[in-house]
Amino acid sequence: MDIKLELDNHNKIEHEDEGKLPLLQNREVPEATRNLVQKAISQTFESTAHLANLLPTGTVLAFQLLSPIFTNLGNCDSATKAMTSFLVAICGASCFLLCFTDSFRDNKGNICYGFATFRGLWIIDGSTTLPSELAAKYSIRFIDFMHAVMSVLVFAAIALFDPNV
Repeated sequence: MDIKLELDNHNKIEHEDEGKLPLLQNREVPEATRNLVQKAISQTFESTAHLANLLPTGTVLAFQLLSPIFTNLGNCDSATKAMTSFLVAICGASCFLLCFTDSFRDNKGNICYGFATFRGLWIIDGSTTLPSELAAKYSIRFIDFMHAVMSVLVFAAIALFDPNV
C-alpha cells in the first residue's frame, strides 16, 4: 500500500531545491556595534573555546576510566603503586605527543593524519606527500612545545587531585 502525495509544480520545485541547499548557509550578517562589556564577554567566550581545544580531554577520560582499576580504588600495595605510576607516565607521554599531531584533507577528500616535525608534517600511513611549502606550515615551533608542557601540567594536576591516586 503506497501513499501518493501529489504536489503542484511550484511546490515540487521548492522541495527539490531544499534538498540541494546546505544546512548552514553563509549569510552576510552585518557587524553589530558592541559596547565594552559585550566585547569583553565575547572575548571571554572565544578564549574559553580555544582553551577547550587545548585541554587533554581524551587522555583525562582514559585516565579516569583506568585509574580505579590500576589503583584498586585507592587501596594501593606495591604492585598497584607501580601500575599507577606507569599509567600516569603513559598518559602524560600521551598528552605530550598528541600535541604534535595534525590532520588535513588530500586531493581526494580523504583525511590524512600526521606528526609535526621540524621539517613539516610526517604522514603516519605514508599515503600521500605534502609539497614542501605546505609542509612548512606544519613544522614545530616553540609555542608547540609550550602547549605540550602545559597540557602535561594540566593532566598532572587532574591526576594528582584524583582521590584514587
